[in-house]
Amino acid sequence: DYPLHHTLFMQRAISSRRALLPKSSRGLSSVAADWAFPVPVTFGAGRAAELPAKLRERGSNRPLLVADKGLSGKPVVGGLFDSLAAAGLQPRLFGEVDANPTDLNIVAGAAAYREHAADGLVAVGGGSGLDAGKSIAMVAGSGRSLDELEWTRPPVEEMSCPPLVLIPTTAGTGAEMDSAAMYTDTSRRVKFCVAHPGCTAQIHVIADPLLTLSLPPTLTAWTGMDAVTHAIEALSVDSYHPMCDGIALESLRLMHTWLPAAVADGSDVAARSHMLAASAMAAVAFQKGLGAVHGLSEPVGAVHNSQHGLTNAILLPHVLRANRAAIEPKMDLAATYLGLPPPPPGYATTDGGFERVAAWLDTLAEQLQIPATLAEIGISDETAEECAAKAVANPTGFTNPLPFDAEMYSGVFRAAVEGRDRGRLQ
Repeated sequence: DYPLHHTLFMQRAISSRRALLPKSSRGLSSVAADWAFPVPVTFGAGRAAELPAKLRERGSNRPLLVADKGLSGKPVVGGLFDSLAAAGLQPRLFGEVDANPTDLNIVAGAAAYREHAADGLVAVGGGSGLDAGKSIAMVAGSGRSLDELEWTRPPVEEMSCPPLVLIPTTAGTGAEMDSAAMYTDTSRRVKFCVAHPGCTAQIHVIADPLLTLSLPPTLTAWTGMDAVTHAIEALSVDSYHPMCDGIALESLRLMHTWLPAAVADGSDVAARSHMLAASAMAAVAFQKGLGAVHGLSEPVGAVHNSQHGLTNAILLPHVLRANRAAIEPKMDLAATYLGLPPPPPGYATTDGGFERVAAWLDTLAEQLQIPATLAEIGISDETAEECAAKAVANPTGFTNPLPFDAEMYSGVFRAAVEGRDRGRLQ
């Protein structure tokens, strides 16, 4: 423990520093921070301006800038590209990434990296751009195939990965916080994940909330619910990891307050800042594992090309109730930490926290105008068995607190199509 006099000195120093700031600048929108855990993070409004310097520090002068098709023509990518060129760097843009990145996107991106003789990579966007960028860096840097880099295999030796700067423009996936990267195998219609500790060691994150201001309310809601799902599933994993549990709880507390605020007013820099931090925290928490929501949503995304966060949001209440017997103590903890009120009429009468969490998630989904069923986003039950079979084989769901077989996954899928077992339907 620090001596008391040292603690008091630090408290006075912090208070004095804050007193020098104008009152309007004392909110989170004015905070700049540098974090070293679990990867180096440069956090704060306006800090994307440091991108050229961060690349130069790491020996990169010819970076490949990676973004998805929907973002590559937007001002946020153009501004970053121009800042690199103005600083004397020689960037090239690869903006041919699909909303759900594919193996074909990654092969093309790796070819673009080599053609440019790139010596570093900047990935910009939500999960699409960030996952594609990480995958491209691993493939291009190592010369390995995606199959060789699949995360369930032993890490390949002598892995080479270029300097990698990750810049999130959404607050949801948390894909900036480690090397794991999802992609769709187009021939098998299955999502796979690549990862390598050698890539993680090359990551530097620039988390600038100003880059999330233009995200429309729908995507703010959908990506935000992705982060909520990450935190709920990580907390629910039945293994001893109190650090991840604590991070998951604080992430949920931030999102409880700030996700509705960010959706209601996208220009609220404080809300965007809190959500960017909460999203990153939820991603750190799920180093512990995820569960059956992701176990099923990934196959659904591969088969139907659905938006990942939205798919998670629709499946979450169904999986929550299917897992109830195994997660009630964790939901008691969450309800207490978040200070959730008793559930409204129509929910089961109980002194426990499960129904309070379930009611909060239902209310949040309604407030954010999340569709109540998979049918509302064009998904019928015709692929229930296909998606269930792929979910059983999906390692992401292996850490679900209860083992799910194909029948259980199929049941959740059909319930989500029809809207059964959701909300107040006990």
